[in-house]
Amino acid sequence: MRLRRKPPRGNVRRVTSTGQNMCGVITNKAGHTVQFESFLERVLLLQFERDKSVIDYRSQPVTFTFTDEKQRERKYTPDFLVERQGGAVEIHEVTLVERQGQARIREREREARIICNKKGWEYRVHTEQTLPQHTEITNLLALYPYRLKKYRHEGLAQALREYLTPNGSGTLAECMGGVVQALSLPESTVFEALCHLLWEDDIATDLHTLLIVDCRFNPRAKAWLPYRAGQQSEIDREVQG
Repeated sequence: MRLRRKPPRGNVRRVTSTGQNMCGVITNKAGHTVQFESFLERVLLLQFERDKSVIDYRSQPVTFTFTDEKQRERKYTPDFLVERQGGAVEIHEVTLVERQGQARIREREREARIICNKKGWEYRVHTEQTLPQHTEITNLLALYPYRLKKYRHEGLAQALREYLTPNGSGTLAECMGGVVQALSLPESTVFEALCHLLWEDDIATDLHTLLIVDCRFNPRAKAWLPYRAGQQSEIDREVQG
């Protein structure tokens, strides 16, 4: 007998395994359990976690009901609902490009946009072509464990800014060496703290270049201090505070 478990709080259904898809759960930045049922969905969750404008999100959030062209009642549960700073709400769906040409998928997306417009929500569709790919995914997965605030190190941001300011940029390996020398810290501590800043996007880098090779920064991977108008980075907060 198949065990029927309740979905996580805030989810209208549990994700299901077909034997060929990737299913799992994570705890998101707001402390809520979020489900995913494909690798592409897992990739999208990495973006939600890293996006500072996203304050919360949940999976299998709501079921839309509509009448199709043959006057049949249809139900559709999108993948994710996202809440952003300022109160904006978005519905996100992950699919494959090859499925978008199917009549039922086109109809479902059309009706979902109508429902979302009435609610004042935005409806977004992601595919394997619009989501991060290959090296960028590898980098995000490598940095993901360092999202935790325990990897933040007081004083490191100031040392990093002082190292990067003269030339504007440098390799991650050079940055690490400069900070280790300036603060007399263990390499492991500096490595973890730099990975945290990279995850937070408080150090800018090119995610299309592999960042970490054999547990060390790739000598070709570069970093620089980002500029975001009207936004204060963790580095700026630490330097000023």
